[in-house]
Amino acid sequence: MKQIIDIDTWDRKGSFQHFLKYSDPYFGITTNVDCTEAYAKAKEMGVSFFLYYFYLSLNAANNIPEFRTRLENGKPVIYDKISGSPTVLRDDGGLGFAMLEYEDTFEDFLKKAAPELERVKTTPELDASKDCAETIYYSILPWIKFTSVTHPMDLPNTEGVPILTFGKTFKENGQLMMPLGVHAHHALMDGMHIAQFIESFQRKLSVNGER
Repeated sequence: MKQIIDIDTWDRKGSFQHFLKYSDPYFGITTNVDCTEAYAKAKEMGVSFFLYYFYLSLNAANNIPEFRTRLENGKPVIYDKISGSPTVLRDDGGLGFAMLEYEDTFEDFLKKAAPELERVKTTPELDASKDCAETIYYSILPWIKFTSVTHPMDLPNTEGVPILTFGKTFKENGQLMMPLGVHAHHALMDGMHIAQFIESFQRKLSVNGER
């Protein structure tokens, strides 16, 4: 479900109208997150570390309204719930797009997510049929400890979907760290909202839970 945002009463009216005019309104922030405890928890539960941190990041994003705000024909709308669409390395070496539906608990999320990843891995073509606005795009680069990242953008047709990028884990001062890149449409959110997301995500990684 979605709601149309009344621009005239919206506290982002000025910023929205300003940045919507930009030829490239996306901005990005790159940082590292500490996933030491989350990695240990995933191993303890016997589940995919990727799916565990993916869910925690999606949980954090759903709790921030700006991460659920999109553009529809140039107008702002806000969704009740957003899911996540990661790029997946297919068995034939090509890329696929999965759609992992957000659920209130990790257990319910896992029931649907694992089969969806397997489906995409064995699909012999790039299928974007499930693409929709009420999602976050995920790019997974487990081979690279990146310090910066950019993405191709279909800017004239953008729906303002945020992009999260995760890189190769590495050890630093005894902790397991992971690069995280966040790209967002500046008409829909500011750096403060990305900071709120990173803080919430880090807290969830550190306490091993969906809080």
